[in-house]
Amino acid sequence: MALAQALTLDRRQTNGLPAALNAHAELQGWPFRCDPDRKFEQPELAALCELWLAKANGDIPPRSAFDMRALKPFVRNVFVLERVGPKGLWRYRFRLFGSGLADLFGEHTGRWLDEMVTPGLFQNWLACFDTTIRYGAPLRFINYYRTQTNDFLKGEFFAAPLAEEADGQPLVLAATYVGHKDAAHSPLD
Repeated sequence: MALAQALTLDRRQTNGLPAALNAHAELQGWPFRCDPDRKFEQPELAALCELWLAKANGDIPPRSAFDMRALKPFVRNVFVLERVGPKGLWRYRFRLFGSGLADLFGEHTGRWLDEMVTPGLFQNWLACFDTTIRYGAPLRFINYYRTQTNDFLKGEFFAAPLAEEADGQPLVLAATYVGHKDAAHSPLD
C-alpha cells in the first residue's frame, strides 16, 4: 500500500500506518524506522510515553496538559510542532525546541521544519509527523542524523499527537535522545 493511500485511511484502519511508513522509508532510503509497539530503550522516553497515555485518558490530550512542570524531566530533549495550513500544503512550525536539541542542531523555536532540514530529508520528516497525527497515538522512531560535526548520530524518539488548539492545526509532542550510531542496526547500511 502506498504511503499516500495509508495516510488517507479512516481511524479504524490506522493500524497499518507504521508498516506502510516503514516500507516507504525503506524504498526511499530514509534514515529512520517506526515502531508502534513503543518498546523504548531510553527510560525518559518510556516515561514520557506513559505520561502521554495517562493524560490522554482514552483521547488525544491537549497541549495544555504538558506544561513545563509536566515536561521538566524531558524538556531539554522535547520539541512541539504545530501543523499549519490547508490539507496537502501544510507546514510544521516549532513551538518549542529543547536546549539539548538546540546544542546539537541549533535553536529552532518559532522556525519552520522546512527551514531546518535539507530538501532531501524534508519528505521523510513530513511523513513521520503526518503519520503520527494520523495514527492518533504515540509512536517510537529510530533515526540516524547527520550534523556538521558528526557523520552519523543515532536517535531514538517519541512522537505523539496533541489535540488541535485551532481548527485544522494539530500538534505533535516529540522528544529525542541522540548518541553515536550503531552501524550494525542502521537502515542505511
